[in-house]
Amino acid sequence: MEKHFLVCVCDDGAESYSIRFIRDFFNFPCDVRLTLFHVAPQSGSWGGHNSSSTGTKLLEKIRDNFLVNSFCNESKVDIKSINSRGSIAREFVQEGHKGLYDAVIFGRQATSTFEELFDYSIPNRMIWEDITFPLWFCKCPQEIPRKNVLLCLGSGDPSQRITDHVGYVLSEDSAHSITLLHVQNPKKEKAESSDILFETARGSLLANGVEESRIIPRIVGGTDVAKAIQAEALKGHYSVVAVGRDFHDKTTKEKLLPDSVSAKLLRNLEGAALWISK
Repeated sequence: MEKHFLVCVCDDGAESYSIRFIRDFFNFPCDVRLTLFHVAPQSGSWGGHNSSSTGTKLLEKIRDNFLVNSFCNESKVDIKSINSRGSIAREFVQEGHKGLYDAVIFGRQATSTFEELFDYSIPNRMIWEDITFPLWFCKCPQEIPRKNVLLCLGSGDPSQRITDHVGYVLSEDSAHSITLLHVQNPKKEKAESSDILFETARGSLLANGVEESRIIPRIVGGTDVAKAIQAEALKGHYSVVAVGRDFHDKTTKEKLLPDSVSAKLLRNLEGAALWISK
């Protein structure tokens, strides 16, 4: 089944990151369908030069570059540029829901603590939205493309949703293995808890058509889950780190500095794309 992705183009200079990730990650990038989507800020916030017509020209340039470098047909890439009616992040949310995309993708530049504290970055705002589609965040790609997916497991529905998403995306792409990672706190969890998570995840991946030979279980110990994931991602040179995330309103502490696993990975993960399913 053809996968359809919404590639969100922001005015931050990181638009090529997501396109390069798609080109490098998929063994046959022409097998996926892309919609390049740009939202121009309201006139008055940035000036008239950021109109939807300017956005269309930008998208055409990105599309043409992708087609030349991936040898795909123009029919595989649609473009859409609109003028914002308010929040740019909300425009991305509405398009993501309306288009029923398999994932919504952002290029992601390194951000300052100041941006994170005050929610100035659109990716940081997106993970707090009540959405039904997976998010991909792609930082500056490596010179030598990486391979394979580190699928981080936990209890509950978010873990099951991200597992199903990974299985769906990789069901027809045998170029990547999937490492099932459970960060186990030795003071709180028994070894059997990992076995249950692995068995559930393996069943979901197999049901999506992933060959069992591509599934690798891995347990690491640690009390700081985000740091343990980052260490494993760096050690294994993974192309993708995939995690689940539930929807909830910000606590008082999170309004100052979000400290969930996915928020920490969004800030600090380097060298790999981050997939989040909510």
